[in-house]
Order: sequence, then C-alpha cells, then structure tokens
Amino acid sequence: MKSKGWLAVGLSLMFAPPATMAQKTKQQCDRPCLEAIATRYLDAMVAHDPSRAPLAPQVQYAQDNVRLRIGQALWATASGLGKYRHFFVDPERGDIGVIAVAYENGTGVILIARLRVENRLITEAEQFVAHDPHGAAEYEKAGAPEPLWLEPIPPDQRESREALDQAAYMYYEGLQKNDGRGVYAFTDDCRRTEDGVYTTNQPRPQNYGHSDTDISDFTMLNCTAQYKLGFLGFTTGCRHRRFLVTDVERGAVLASAYLDFDGTVEEVHLTDGRIWKVPPYFMTPRTNQSNEAYRIEKGSIRLIEMTMYEIPFNMEPAFP
Repeated sequence: MKSKGWLAVGLSLMFAPPATMAQKTKQQCDRPCLEAIATRYLDAMVAHDPSRAPLAPQVQYAQDNVRLRIGQALWATASGLGKYRHFFVDPERGDIGVIAVAYENGTGVILIARLRVENRLITEAEQFVAHDPHGAAEYEKAGAPEPLWLEPIPPDQRESREALDQAAYMYYEGLQKNDGRGVYAFTDDCRRTEDGVYTTNQPRPQNYGHSDTDISDFTMLNCTAQYKLGFLGFTTGCRHRRFLVTDVERGAVLASAYLDFDGTVEEVHLTDGRIWKVPPYFMTPRTNQSNEAYRIEKGSIRLIEMTMYEIPFNMEPAFP
C-alpha cells in the first residue's frame, strides 16, 4: 500500500501460472476433509487426548511462538469449545486455519490455529491464544463468521495465491510507520473487527489504542480514511509477515505478523493537522502478536478480522 511497484508486481502475480495437476491432487483432502481433521484436532485438545487427533508420528507443535510437545499448554488447560469457528482452507497445500473460541479452565479465549496436513495426518500444529474473555464473549455473541466470509469468489474472478498474499503484505506495509501518504487498497465498504469488536464505520465515538486523549473519532472512519489519517505511525516495525493459510476459493488470507513499538515515537502528526500524544503504553518497547484474516476482492481488502495481544519484545516465530 506504499510501494510504487505494487501495481506491477500485483498484476504479474495475479496471472501467475496455475499449479500442476500433480500438485492439486497431492494431498487428496478437500475442504470438508480438512475441516473435519481440524475439528478432530480441537476435540482431542479439549479431551486432553492426543490419540483422538490424526497426528503424524513426528508432528511439530508450537503455541505462542514456543515449540512444545503435544499435550502441553492449551492441550493441558482447555476445558471446552465455543460456538464460533471460522475456517480457512488450502486443499492444494494441505493447510487449514481456524479462528475459534475455546475455554481455558472455564475462561473464554480466542484461539487461532494453523495445521499442515499430509496424507491426512497433521505434521505441523501452530496455535496462538489471546487471553481476552471480553473478545471471546463478543465472538460467541456473533456465533459465526459474517456470511460474506464464506461466499466463494466466482471462478472467473479468483486471484492467484500470490496476488492474495501480496494484498495482505501491503496492508502491513501501510501499517508500518504509517504516514497517510501511501496507496491503500480497500473497498469503500471495508470493515474491520478487532477481538470481535467493530473498529471501523462506527456511529458513535469510542476509545481506541490505549489512549486517554481524544482520538475516539478514529473508529468512526472507514478503512481507507483510517490509514490516510496517519494515526498508526507509532508502529515502528512489522516483522515476519507470514501467510498461514491462503484460501483462494474464498479470496481469504489468514496472516500473522509482529507489530513492534520501540518506544521512541512520542507524538504523531496526523494529516488533518492534529498532534496526537502517544499514550504511555506505547512509550516502552513492546511487540504485539497480530493475527489477521482478510477477505480480498479484485485486489482490494473488504473484510478484516484481527486478534492482537502482547508478547515479549522482538519475539521470533516458532515456524520461520
């Protein structure tokens, strides 16, 4: 969204050659098959019984960027699953992701998981847990993803995996050191949720960004206007932009990145002339784990589903 060469790169990626038939049939596990495997994984975790999941003998597992053994972390503390479940499926590569509500010793959490499936066995299991009971409750109130997320893109309008990933990459590009002068690819009706709460196009002001000063009108803006305001300029880095699952059929990308706030930005000069004092929360070095899903139509982002929480500063991923 800031790169001058984005349009040329994006167009070249949109018309990248399709995968071979051998690649398409390698996994032999379609969307229902992969969703069933992910469901078995979640059920086995809540039962604290790895034998109920189709795990490969040498499965690699991590939670919150730390390599662990199956049976540790949420596998030991999960006490239930909620209603909300949003799947992202790539049958060609055998990848499936899910945003779901789980309960940890009775308290609601937001779970983001990525599984790699080969020959119908899980070879990689990577998950992130946002300990946000309020956000989990908002997801449960919704009950299911917004229907538009689940609508297939017409076959003649589908973009390549590379083009979808590029759109997600440029979202992060516009976020890092945001100055409002980039080229931003959002639809006019783009909307975003953060931990289950809508943070765009709101009818009334609401607090945002750990701020005690007046930036409450930020959530009343649409996606493009928010980026053009330059308010997010205190984000000093956006590292390890990873595309966990790219769902070509639905035009969706489940992505992950580290947002760094190094504590050196004291104020942000907004493009409307205001000067915003960065709140104390961001005046010490911090990194936030950002897991975001995007619905992309004709190269522009229409829906964003974000979950974000703090992790150790300058954290590195378990699966580079």
